[in-house]
Amino acid sequence: MTVLALLHHAGGSAAVFRRLVRLLPDSIRPVAAELPGRGRRWREPAAHTAQEAVRDLADLLAAEVRPDEELSVFGHSMGAYLGLGVAADLERRGGPRCQTLFASANLAPQLGSPLFPDGTAAASDEEVLACAARFDALDERLIGHPHIAGRAVALLRSDFDVCDSFVRTMSRTVTESRIVVCRGRQDAFGDEQTDPWRLRSVQPLTTLTFPGGHLYLEGAGAEPLAAAIASVMGEPAQSRT
Repeated sequence: MTVLALLHHAGGSAAVFRRLVRLLPDSIRPVAAELPGRGRRWREPAAHTAQEAVRDLADLLAAEVRPDEELSVFGHSMGAYLGLGVAADLERRGGPRCQTLFASANLAPQLGSPLFPDGTAAASDEEVLACAARFDALDERLIGHPHIAGRAVALLRSDFDVCDSFVRTMSRTVTESRIVVCRGRQDAFGDEQTDPWRLRSVQPLTTLTFPGGHLYLEGAGAEPLAAAIASVMGEPAQSRT
């Protein structure tokens, strides 16, 4: 059995992976991880730094993955950066080792710049929501419900803090995991932004494109994505030099 850890985007939750999970073959055990502050962990205080988020997710996977299982990680948008951090953190711990990191819908971290240079505390709710809208991370249905909207904005603030923290402090992280870049054909990120992911791994880079935009995994891209993941995870692991 192989485990596929699923790491969500900023402002999101494990719910973004519902369609993908249904399409994965039985040979892959999906583990849809959620950061504190949402889903089943909504009562827990949200993380505000990349280090906190990476440690939380690495702890979860270290406890979840059995010794007889292989691990791969699919990280979407913010999750792509956290997946890189988690893969490297697990290597330092001695396992479980991530065989493949599917880095989805984000530019290479060393090309990134902080979304909020002065921190999200200095930004208005409108500015936070506008930033989320740029990345299709905003559910417009929430805005009409003041209590829910307030929680959504607070969660976006913490997640954007995590993203900016990663860019500032962990963007040069390198992993032994193979990196497979996944992106929607209509997303804002092209080869120029994603090819430099090759510098974040000691193994060659693979790039796969799918129909759709930033959230391609919720639409037409879901089925070919699931097939591609199954194909990659079915390949023999490359020996590391």
